Amino acid sequence: MKKSIKWGFSYSVALVLLVASFVSCTEDTGNIGIPPSNEKLETNIAVWDVHSKSIKLDSIKAYSTSSYLGSIYDPETNGKLVGNFATQFAIMEDMTYFPPLDSITSRDSDGVPCCDSVMLQLTFDSYYGDVNTPIKLAVYPLDMANPLREDSTYYTSTDLRKFIRPGYENSPIATKVFTAWDRVNGSDPSSSSSTSYPAIRIPLPVSEGNAIIRKYIEYLDDNKGVGQGEHVNHNFDDSYHFIRNVLPGYYIEVVNGEGVMVRVFVDALYLIYNARVKNDSIVEEVPSYTVFAGTPEVVQSCQFSQSDVNELLKDESCTWLKTPTGICTELTLPVDDIFSGGHKDDSLSRVELMLTRYNKEQTGEQFGVPSNLLLVRKAEVYEFFKAKKTPNEITSFLAGFQTAYNTYTFSNISQMVTFMYKDRENAVRTYLKETLGIENPTEAQIMEEIHEWVKRNPDWNRCCLVPVEVTQNTSLGTVTSVSHDLSLTSARLVRGTKENPIKVQVFYTRVASGS
Repeated sequence: MKKSIKWGFSYSVALVLLVASFVSCTEDTGNIGIPPSNEKLETNIAVWDVHSKSIKLDSIKAYSTSSYLGSIYDPETNGKLVGNFATQFAIMEDMTYFPPLDSITSRDSDGVPCCDSVMLQLTFDSYYGDVNTPIKLAVYPLDMANPLREDSTYYTSTDLRKFIRPGYENSPIATKVFTAWDRVNGSDPSSSSSTSYPAIRIPLPVSEGNAIIRKYIEYLDDNKGVGQGEHVNHNFDDSYHFIRNVLPGYYIEVVNGEGVMVRVFVDALYLIYNARVKNDSIVEEVPSYTVFAGTPEVVQSCQFSQSDVNELLKDESCTWLKTPTGICTELTLPVDDIFSGGHKDDSLSRVELMLTRYNKEQTGEQFGVPSNLLLVRKAEVYEFFKAKKTPNEITSFLAGFQTAYNTYTFSNISQMVTFMYKDRENAVRTYLKETLGIENPTEAQIMEEIHEWVKRNPDWNRCCLVPVEVTQNTSLGTVTSVSHDLSLTSARLVRGTKENPIKVQVFYTRVASGS
């Protein structure tokens, strides 16, 4: 149904006029609705119905700047949500990761430099649940012969256990019981800073660090006397060789406990030893360390296991946005309505879409509200994240949550509406001409093919609302990356049905009559 200031038209005749205009149009649809600059213009407003429903995305790309670890009960699904993750460690080119070997005083029985201790540190910046709930973690070494590949795509449903080093599937190299109040001072184990960061510190066997040091000694010996470009051994040249030949990383898994989940934003491996250091004229033996950190340049992959969410998908009282479960809202845009009733030659000055959230007090939601939503064509949603795209303001848009109004507002999606319309039009024209060989189709032929094309492409006018994490260049104000929001959030949106549709407001511009 449409509510309009001036123009009105029903869907039953929209297709007929669409066909009529189709017959007369040319191959060039790039200037639909753009009036000559020297003409007087008039603007009109119409309101059209939008229908919506909840859907679940099958593949949630596990790429994120953070990792999630823990186990909680989700009252919205009446089940458990568990977060585990795998991490690799990056290495910088032309970096010296150890002091001169003869300065390291920690030695093994063979007199080879070694570690006194090895620490895996998981620093977190937020948590959900009970801070006093104990959670038991297990650490498994990853397989050097089967590494997580930088050129592969991993999803939150990917079984990360298949990358564990053979023989260690049921034998973790370390375990740790933690609560969200576990803390260390400073950003590393040796810091005396008074700044306190929440962190999980997991002691690992010293053999893990000693193996790295021995590989480093081999690296120096093999490349002795040659320049960087002439290296025979490349294991400490870059992250690619380091991961495949030195340290493939670790898989950290929740093995017991329920009630808390943390957001890990830094994970690092510390090799701690003693070394001689000269201060002024005094040589001292002091605790020292080498650190390798997980960074966005190497694979950091989250894995979530969750209870059945089908009950949420069946909920007809609203539509859901829920992370990291992958539940989002699908919208069906009234493209035919928008271009009906003589509107085909009008310019879409603005198409405004507003989504209203039910108040938390009304719904009893347990988690935070998604901060940002991506509006993207349904046909493009998986490729958008796989290809690490950013919104192009044509087939994808961003909107932030407006707390004051309890809404998400897309101020102008006219480009998307126009794209959907033209995409179908061009596809039908091409099919009639190139497949059926019909140069000048009749109205009946066009109408039949439009119906058949829509049956073959039911998602042509559908798009998805997906909660996302957005990274921006603060100085330029530009979006640099968009990824799935993997934090714990949920929201219930007012659902668009035939009885109570969501409204999209369309601002039309046309050449004034008589001008």
